[in-house]
Amino acid sequence: MAEAFALDVPRLALFVLPASAPVRDIIGELRQLGVNAQGLDVLDDEAGGAYLTQEAPEEVTENPTLLVSTLATTRGLDLPSLTHVFILGLPEDRPGDAYMHAAGRVGRFGRSGKVITVIEERKVVTSRKGQKRWIDPPTRLRTVFKVMGVVPTKLSHFA
Repeated sequence: MAEAFALDVPRLALFVLPASAPVRDIIGELRQLGVNAQGLDVLDDEAGGAYLTQEAPEEVTENPTLLVSTLATTRGLDLPSLTHVFILGLPEDRPGDAYMHAAGRVGRFGRSGKVITVIEERKVVTSRKGQKRWIDPPTRLRTVFKVMGVVPTKLSHFA
């Protein structure tokens, strides 16, 4: 995710995490990788609030910003200079609606943008009772895309 951010984001991106994710820890890890990561706080100009009133500038900045938040804290936000939304995983509850909401932070009011979804590979998990079952995020995401009429593409950097 940090590599895709560094290669593709010109100014501002949003990283949407599951509600249970340790946001501060993830911000710290991203900063260790050289990403200008900030927690999204719309009341603080230094942590996202200033982006609510900025027009969408065309120029590329040398050190783009990655605002990090959970799905709940992004609800209803319009960030005019946002060009990318990174989504970690698919929400368990109403994945199509939740995905559409997070993805809808970019490309608003005729502006363009990209949504990059980061998911785990299909894997077998064992419950506490010893029962095995498949967890298959790629198939779930394909189903969500099909329902929404979305045709996914790979980032050119990783194709």
